Amino acid sequence: MTLQDVQQFVLREFGPDYTVDAKTPAMAGDLDGDGAPDLVIVAFGKDPVNGEDDFHYRTIDPYDAFYGFGDAKMTMQFSATNPDKVRFLLVVHDLKQPKAKFVIINLPFDTLSIARLKLKKKTINALHVEEQSIDSNIYWDGKKYRWQPSGFGD
Repeated sequence: MTLQDVQQFVLREFGPDYTVDAKTPAMAGDLDGDGAPDLVIVAFGKDPVNGEDDFHYRTIDPYDAFYGFGDAKMTMQFSATNPDKVRFLLVVHDLKQPKAKFVIINLPFDTLSIARLKLKKKTINALHVEEQSIDSNIYWDGKKYRWQPSGFGD
């Protein structure tokens, strides 16, 4: 997908309030374990809660939920002081026939990749994020996305 294709996809699936981050390409991988490729896009935007009803996605905050603050409507206020430059992860389960869409907020990261994660006795795909010298993962547990620092719970 070209940058223009990704931006058109975002416009159609998430609305006009998002601009794709040209520095970070869209990534595909099976994050929910159903065998179909899922799409992850880094985008800038304002308040994702406003578009939830119109574009049928959920705004989630797995990072702050790990620390006990799971209400994305409340934790959205934790975002950067410049609301026009807030970065989000847009996640679409099943690229060909979107069945679930999420906007992940408040995730600190410098780099992002899709990696294999051993969780309990199972190996799954996860989003691997790095911020400065801290590694962490975001994974789908079958019901929701969870954040955990690398090495936690292995």
